[in-house]
Amino acid sequence: MLKSLVLIGLLSLTWVYSQEMYVLNDIVYISPQDTLAVVGAPPGDLQVDGTGIIENDGGLVWLTGDWINSSSGDGFVTPRTGWLWLVGGYQRLIGPTPTFYNSIALFNNGNDLKEMIGADGRIENFLALNDCELRTNGQIMQVENPDPAAITRTSGFVSSTGVGRLGRRTDRVASYLFPVGDRQLGPFRYRPVEITPAAAPHTFRVRFANVDPTNEGYDKTSVFTPIEQANEFFYHIIERTQGNAPLSLRIWYDEANDAYKDTLSHWEVPANRWEAVNTIINRSAGTPQTGMAQSAYMETQNWNNFSSPNFALARTRLPFVIYVPNVFSPNGDGGNDEFLIYYRGFTRVELRIYDRWGLLIWRGEQGPEGPIRWNGLTQKGETVPEDAYVFVVRGYFSDGRYTERAGTVTVIR
Repeated sequence: MLKSLVLIGLLSLTWVYSQEMYVLNDIVYISPQDTLAVVGAPPGDLQVDGTGIIENDGGLVWLTGDWINSSSGDGFVTPRTGWLWLVGGYQRLIGPTPTFYNSIALFNNGNDLKEMIGADGRIENFLALNDCELRTNGQIMQVENPDPAAITRTSGFVSSTGVGRLGRRTDRVASYLFPVGDRQLGPFRYRPVEITPAAAPHTFRVRFANVDPTNEGYDKTSVFTPIEQANEFFYHIIERTQGNAPLSLRIWYDEANDAYKDTLSHWEVPANRWEAVNTIINRSAGTPQTGMAQSAYMETQNWNNFSSPNFALARTRLPFVIYVPNVFSPNGDGGNDEFLIYYRGFTRVELRIYDRWGLLIWRGEQGPEGPIRWNGLTQKGETVPEDAYVFVVRGYFSDGRYTERAGTVTVIR
């Protein structure tokens, strides 16, 4: 066992191996391009104690065992640009002292689970999940770097239980991904969150709760019209701990397998019930960052109510009743000449049609009695050519809230 070690960096690349390393009241200095490899079979653990600390000034700590911080400090000197690579199988980030990491990368070596035990963590620069699960349990992992690219992944995700969270700082108008999921409390689900904040500094903390919200004190049947019931399988906890500006909030889900997909809802206090929020739904919005073949999202814009951090997909009592053909032929032959959308439960419905370049070519409204229809003409009465067109239909409730659907329809003549 090596008790302490100083890397001077005389060579362009220095590898120093140890099967286990215990740093007591000492500083381990890692200069740029140096690598400290703690490789055991097992344990491969790296522990700092007393006033011990790692000063990783642009180098690499290569760890196959556990990181253990029982020191009186942060574990790593900051600000620094070094990396901690977790390259073993199952590995733990263990307290009892919270650690302030420089950057962390997770690697799958026969087991993709990396688990936090006993203490919170902060990351100064970057978190590279790659294809691993970072399980925070009841701890918080906070990424301090406000760069939207501070968290990267292929198929990796962050899971939490109880008061555990994935936290991020923001400082610009950009999409910040919270790649949250779970396979511990229920069937594996990856249900990420995107937040687009204002330019002012904000801090958010997110947990995907892969449980019936009723089990955690948020009764799925305690609802306000038009909601019939909140999702009984999962919900999201989204806290804002800094900042006060409105934002756009997008919650991703699996269109093919998830139920309760009429609207996004928020747990309102002091009423203590789920209430519908203005919701835009995109049912075919798969992107590489979601990792889901049938991904879709619900989005609410200009959101500024964090009196409760709880959000859930919900089913309404008066949902859209829709027949939306994906092809119609407005050629006057009496068959399938109009694009029809049937509905109920709204005070009015608005339909907009866009061409492939995003130009609005037609807009119409209809009252509570549907359907709403488009006959294949522009607003000026001109015939549109054969092509695929984007439709956006928005249904308004009596209290002014709305829900929205989008898709494509092909005109054939």
